[in-house]
Amino acid sequence: MAYICSDCPRNCGALRSESSGKGFCGAPSGVTVAKVMRHMWEEPCLGGKQGVENIFLYGCNLKCVYCQNYKINASPAANAVSRYKTYSVEDFSGLLLAAAQTDASAIGIVTGDHYIRQVAGALTDDVRAEIKKPLVFNCGGYMKPEMLDLLSRKIDIFMPDLKYSDENLAGSLSHAKDYPSVALNAVKKCFELTGPAVFGDDGLMKRGVIVRHLVLPGQIGNTLGVIDALNETFRPGDIVFSLMSQYLPVPGLEPPECFARLKGPISKAEHKKSTEYFENAANLTLGFTQDPSSSDSSFIPDF
Repeated sequence: MAYICSDCPRNCGALRSESSGKGFCGAPSGVTVAKVMRHMWEEPCLGGKQGVENIFLYGCNLKCVYCQNYKINASPAANAVSRYKTYSVEDFSGLLLAAAQTDASAIGIVTGDHYIRQVAGALTDDVRAEIKKPLVFNCGGYMKPEMLDLLSRKIDIFMPDLKYSDENLAGSLSHAKDYPSVALNAVKKCFELTGPAVFGDDGLMKRGVIVRHLVLPGQIGNTLGVIDALNETFRPGDIVFSLMSQYLPVPGLEPPECFARLKGPISKAEHKKSTEYFENAANLTLGFTQDPSSSDSSFIPDF
C-alpha cells in the first residue's frame, strides 16, 4: 500500500508506492530484498560456528560516500524493482520464517532503518512465536525512537552503528549533520527496548545491543568521540561495543579533497590508538576489535 513517508529523521514526506520510492532511501512501500545469505563473519557472539542468516535489504537513508555495500545502498532507486525482489509485508513474514528453519545461529535483518514499519508488520505475534533463534536488527543508527518502539518485543538484538561524533563529518560523508545526536538517541532507545546484554551457556548473545563503529582513515578524533559518548552513557555490561577496522575504499570513490585519506586504509597508528582508547573505557567492558587484516574485499558480500 502506498504511503507518504516520514519514518526516518529525514522526514522526506515522499511517496513510497508498491513499485518505487521517491524518497532519499529509494525504498518502495514493500520490502525490497537484495540478497539472503549465510554470513560467517559477524561478531563471534552472534554467529558462532553456524553463522547468521542475513537478509540484506535494498536502499539506505544515509548513503555514506564510502559505503562498502554501495551496490545495494547507493545505487539509483529506479534499479530496485528491476534488480531485486520486493516483498509484501505478508510475504516478508514468510521469508523470515524460512530463515528461521535454517541451522544458522541467528537471523539478521540488514540495513533495516527505512523498513521499520514493514518489519514490525511482518513480525506478528504468531510469526514471532515461531522464530526460536535470536532476531538481529542490523542498522545504520539514523532512526526515530518512536519508530523503534514499533519493534518492541519483536527484535532480540539491535545492532546499530554509531558512525559519528563529529557533526561536520556526518554532514559531509553521510548527508546528515544531525547524525551524532540522532543516532545516540536511537542507541539509547534500543537499549531501553532490550535491557543489558544477555548471553547463553553457549556463549552466544540472546538479547541486547551491539553498537558498531567503523574507524575512518584520518578521522581518529571522530572515533574517540564515539567511544567517549558511549562510555558516558552506559554502565559496565550494558552494551557490546564492536570497534571495526575493516574500512576499505570502494571503487570509484572520489571524496572531497579534505578527506583524501579515505582513499586508503586506516594506519597502524590509528588502529593502535583507537583500540587502546576502547580498552581504557571503563564502562565499555564487553566488545570486540578487528585486526587490520579484516580490510579485505573477500569479507564483503557480492551483490
